Amino acid sequence: MTIATLFNLPGDLQVVSVTLLTNVLWIAVCSQSQISSCPRCGAVSNHLHSSYTRTLADRPCADREVRIRLHVRTFRCRNSACTQRVFAERFPTYAGLRARTTLRLAHEVTTLGFALGGRGVERIAPALGVQVSDQTVLRLLARVPEPTVGPVTILGVDDFAFRRGRTYGTILLDLEQHRVIDLLPDRSQETLARWLQQHPQIRLISRDRGGDYAAGARVGAPHAEQIADRFHLLVNAGDAFERCLTRHSAALNEAAHACAPEDATARMTKHTPAELRHQQERRAQRQARYERVVHLSQQGVAAAQIARQLGMARGTVLKYARAASFPEMAPRSRPRQIDPYLDYLRARWNAGEHNAQALWREIRAQGYNAGDEQVRRVVNQWRTNPHHPGAQPTEAAVTAKQEVKGYSAHKTRWLFWKPASELRVAEARYVATLARLCPQITTAQTLLLAFCTLLQERAHARLDRWLEQCEASGILEVVGFAQGIRRDYAAVRAAATAEWSQGAVEGHVNRLKMLKRQMYGRAGFALLRRRVLHQAANVPKANLPLCT
Repeated sequence: MTIATLFNLPGDLQVVSVTLLTNVLWIAVCSQSQISSCPRCGAVSNHLHSSYTRTLADRPCADREVRIRLHVRTFRCRNSACTQRVFAERFPTYAGLRARTTLRLAHEVTTLGFALGGRGVERIAPALGVQVSDQTVLRLLARVPEPTVGPVTILGVDDFAFRRGRTYGTILLDLEQHRVIDLLPDRSQETLARWLQQHPQIRLISRDRGGDYAAGARVGAPHAEQIADRFHLLVNAGDAFERCLTRHSAALNEAAHACAPEDATARMTKHTPAELRHQQERRAQRQARYERVVHLSQQGVAAAQIARQLGMARGTVLKYARAASFPEMAPRSRPRQIDPYLDYLRARWNAGEHNAQALWREIRAQGYNAGDEQVRRVVNQWRTNPHHPGAQPTEAAVTAKQEVKGYSAHKTRWLFWKPASELRVAEARYVATLARLCPQITTAQTLLLAFCTLLQERAHARLDRWLEQCEASGILEVVGFAQGIRRDYAAVRAAATAEWSQGAVEGHVNRLKMLKRQMYGRAGFALLRRRVLHQAANVPKANLPLCT
């Protein structure tokens, strides 16, 4: 193998000399051709004018940087009508005009740039034997032509967050090819409508439940069929059920207390009087805000205006306004090291062993690697239990008894959503108790689960009957959910029949989030769009720019 073949030199270039230094390999190259064509008029000339040397960076070789000394000649144009009097010979298959790198190195850097961004390539390039700045990488990426968008008939539309809860963009996907075809800088209906008007061949649009996307699709592609995303429909159903549970938070607390066993081991946590006072003050603040929200809501003030006025999140305002009573915070239960050994300790206690140190030594031999503090707390609770013969409940025991493990509305939602066979004994008892205390929750669960089954079985014929049942139930959250389905009836009915879904779109949104976080705080929408549209593995070399 010759050096020219090793370094991929074109046939009209030949190696003059090779110089090996400590960290750099210098290769002198010149052209074998005696003529050259004028870049302006195309006339061939052999009238030599002068020469100069260009220095190009090439791919590293054997852990050494490679520098090419390219001997370039200039010629006089013999065409008297041409305005170009003197021109330099060109090497379009090896290096671009005024380039400082070879085309193959430019391709490597561009490929890395699409995968890592400017700063990422700048950090990793020295380890690969390449010296490049982040600005050079960004210039290379900016020169890559955007991929052409072929005819798209099945379109997936979803949003992604630039700043969650504040600013959003839109991702558009060709569902037939599972390929991102464009990113839009916002999620307004005007922007989507303009894009759709430029692609009149679209006949089906799969989208999330956003009202702006529905309106934009009606304006931009009135002939296209819209499909509501099944995943978002299921999420909306679950959210409606959780709002119903939040409104009945008092019933959740009552069910948790009713299901607490008589000999339950409370989680004893030491609190100073100042900490207890601070907890009470925070609860009083939350309750005052709750009462203020309810008062303003009863006066007809909008939730968004209440949120701005009180400095609260709009979701919290809606939760307070819909709640039947002040929603208490559910106590958080964290796993303890002693939890796996409680059954053994209880058995030993019932067998007559009441010495905390002895019990601690026994479970330590079984693998318990913490101190005896938690064992002593558990034993002290059992000693002061009112059902223990001869023991009187102390104030600490009464306080501990009141700290019953509760279930938040969010966790209760998933307990009701799970099959009964997958519930633990305590969870099943809690669900049954709550259903008995608040039949409205059971009704809401039955109706919303029926909707989920309807979607999964593609039973669109049952949709109308289901909507009538929801509206007749009188449950605020279920009625509101059904009204939202009616407003988007055609798209929801299509979701229960069509094979297309947003699954592929959600996958690309996750990839987009990864790229966005790599560039967080340093790059804008233009670079993000290029990196999403140009997957490094799919960028052909012929479309890469000439490095300047």
